[in-house]
Amino acid sequence: MLRVARPPVDLLSAADIAAIDAAWRTIVSELGVQFENPRVLAVLAEAGQEVDGETVRFDADWVAAQVAQAPGSYTWHARNPARDIPIGQGVTAFAPTYGSPFVLQAGERRNGTLEDLRNLVGLIQDADELDVAGGVVVEAQDIDVDIRHLHLVRTLAVESDKPFMAAVNSPEAVEDSVRIADLALGGLAGRCAMTAIVNSNSPLRWDERMSDAMMGLARHGQAPIVMPGALLGAMAPVTLAGGTAQMLAEAFAAIALVQAVRPGCPVLLGVGLPVTNMQSGAAGFGGPELAKGVVAHAQLARHYGLPTRALGGGLTTSQIVDAQAGWEAMQVLKASLDARADVVMHAAGWLDAGLVAGYEKLMIDVDIIGSLCAEYGPLVVDDDELALDAIREVGPGGHFFGVDHTLARFRDCFHRPAIATTMNVERWRAAGSKTAEQRAEDLWRERLAAHEPPPIDSALLAEIDAYVAARSAEIGG
Repeated sequence: MLRVARPPVDLLSAADIAAIDAAWRTIVSELGVQFENPRVLAVLAEAGQEVDGETVRFDADWVAAQVAQAPGSYTWHARNPARDIPIGQGVTAFAPTYGSPFVLQAGERRNGTLEDLRNLVGLIQDADELDVAGGVVVEAQDIDVDIRHLHLVRTLAVESDKPFMAAVNSPEAVEDSVRIADLALGGLAGRCAMTAIVNSNSPLRWDERMSDAMMGLARHGQAPIVMPGALLGAMAPVTLAGGTAQMLAEAFAAIALVQAVRPGCPVLLGVGLPVTNMQSGAAGFGGPELAKGVVAHAQLARHYGLPTRALGGGLTTSQIVDAQAGWEAMQVLKASLDARADVVMHAAGWLDAGLVAGYEKLMIDVDIIGSLCAEYGPLVVDDDELALDAIREVGPGGHFFGVDHTLARFRDCFHRPAIATTMNVERWRAAGSKTAEQRAEDLWRERLAAHEPPPIDSALLAEIDAYVAARSAEIGG
């Protein structure tokens, strides 16, 4: 986790915020938001909102009051309490990529497997720069889809002791996730131990699966990440201001529902909108509009008192680990830190617009995060840091290699990347003339060979495995 040692960037004026506030209020009250779910419609009708078929027209003041019930801070609990994450309390946590059906490993793109999931979770566990074990880091396509969520959540709960995410592909998957988390943490007892991404079906629509997931998480006091699923130019206006107003309308309608189900339930507002390639219609991740949106939307979240999850990790539309993948990841990661996001999702491993989880990309992104943490950390100015005694000792024309001030600090005075090279060309050639991607492959193979899962009580492991086995048999997988 990083406590950013600089104020957040504010892009919007007070007049801008007022205009966007008026726009989302107009959308929810005049146009309304669709919920393709009779259970949601019943909850909102009981709350006094106007239900017309599947369209709900809201009292905008009621929505704002509901949003205000969501806590501005809470703790995301882990199996290992030392890894708990304080949300909304001035730190930024980094979570890995999410939702990829494919992996890229040593240049080979293929379907993800359970072994890949375990490998990637192991690498995430051992990366100090990553604070969250993740969710669907990659789809284990060799496991039957009906029971896949059980193996996913079991892997996250057992192979890591960092906070993890729930499966939301069905109401049953949410309940299974909560049960496994309850076992792993020795009882939830009102604690938030999980979050999960829930996406609207933009424009202005929430489908049954996502709205059921929201309500299921809320009933257990677990935190939905409410993230409109829009692309500027396709499912939202081409302008960032218009897309932002629509995004808030969709998100606030959902947050109002969550609070109607369980007042005070924690939520995270998803911030950042990708764009559409207006020549091909393809999604574009990692560009300047997305980065700008992350910063602006986080400012709006602060205005409404909501913690944020940035769609601002190591995003890229590049299919491979190349220069484009690096510069796009850096641009959006920096925006997330400028925004002071609470959780940076997809911070490491994302490739090809999210279709691919890359082994080498994961390691390179972790290296980028380490560099950014050094950049955005504090700059200390005191007598020791000013080093006047060392400057006096060296004097004009000397060097600082041998002075006590340097000798006491040389091992850790500067950030040391794990992959980026500072060799001269002769040493680089002697080491095999390897690219960053090749060095990243060497690193993940080295780390996996040395990896040991975090300790877990044998009785607890047996209980989790028994639950997974029993539910798998019940489902028929």
